[in-house]
Amino acid sequence: MTDIKVIADEYIRIAQENFGPMCSDWEYVGVEINDMGPHLRYYPEDGHVAISLSEKVQDDEIQLHFQLAHEVCHLLYPTMSLSGEKEPTTVLNEGVSTYFSLWATGRYCSQEFLIGNLKQHSRNYYRAMLLVHELLEIDNEAIKKLRVYEPRLNRLSVEHFKRSKVSASGNLISDLLATFE
Repeated sequence: MTDIKVIADEYIRIAQENFGPMCSDWEYVGVEINDMGPHLRYYPEDGHVAISLSEKVQDDEIQLHFQLAHEVCHLLYPTMSLSGEKEPTTVLNEGVSTYFSLWATGRYCSQEFLIGNLKQHSRNYYRAMLLVHELLEIDNEAIKKLRVYEPRLNRLSVEHFKRSKVSASGNLISDLLATFE
């Protein structure tokens, strides 16, 4: 099987180059595979966070890259505090993670297939990805610029867009800052 740690380290490096540095009080401790869906797994008693992937990744290279890339982006700006308080996730959070997942898996299969599959099976993630794509078409450095003023995407506001000089429409900003459902 592919060395997941090596891939995770590569994706963390690339994600930070594209979206800015990891900002977290949590200590990243690696990747786990279990029978739950993909997520960040927090260990508050130790201040550790791990990327947790579903068992599907053991037999499916595309799932491995999609899930891993997605969770790597969440690792850059976790929505859980060390006290265990979970903050809402925004469309921007999920859109960046899905956008990066499509890039990562696009090296292994057709982008058209991936996007079609996402559109058919995960419309909310598809929409979030399209909105992030629109933002990055306007300014390919937008995420990094915004994170200078607020490193956690779920805490961004309209004011952060103004201060960072990311010139997106009011509707796009409002859609990106909405709570993800």
